[in-house]
Amino acid sequence: MSAAIPPLPDPAPLRHRWDRLCERVGAFKTAEESDLTFEMLATMYAHPPRAYHNLGHIAQVLTIYDAAAMLAEDRDAVEFALWMHDCVFFPERPDNESRSADAASMIAGLLGCPADFTSRVRDLIAATKHSGPPARGDASLVADTDLSILAAPAADYDTYRAAIRREFDFADDGQFRTGRAAFLERMLARDHIFSTQWFRGEMEHLARGNMQRELDDLTCPPAG
Repeated sequence: MSAAIPPLPDPAPLRHRWDRLCERVGAFKTAEESDLTFEMLATMYAHPPRAYHNLGHIAQVLTIYDAAAMLAEDRDAVEFALWMHDCVFFPERPDNESRSADAASMIAGLLGCPADFTSRVRDLIAATKHSGPPARGDASLVADTDLSILAAPAADYDTYRAAIRREFDFADDGQFRTGRAAFLERMLARDHIFSTQWFRGEMEHLARGNMQRELDDLTCPPAG
């Protein structure tokens, strides 16, 4: 399973997919609310400008999710959470996941989604903070899907690395190296990077190789 970074996608297929999701989870079953909310989503994912956490990332995780959707207990809640999980992203802030969950609640409200659905989505978005092992079930699936880029082919992983550095361009090289190395060390110290057996079998080895290579680069940069 490839986790390669796609270019910024043609919005038409994404809009169609969003429309179908809105028809399934919303109360109104009309295009008006899905069109409005897609425009809101597209605007959020473009502002502030992002090198990685944009609609290209959403297209990538949805592709991975399609291959793993058989693992989901609530497929629509998982997909909705993946759509929304990075819609608010300011790299200097620590609360992007909670603010993205707030935005998800707002859009779910516009669509007329049931309260229990919205609550599940909020919990699933929280799993993408990756501060510790996620809860079992769909939270693990959302977290693993979000982390799938870590198992990309080496060239695509390097493109991802460079994009993350651009997003954190407010930090000097020393600050970035320290922060990024801490993230990599924390992830590599886990017994498993991925929580589900399916992702472990498909991606664990590749992800560990990519992350260790990056950590080595950060902690032992070439002389000169």
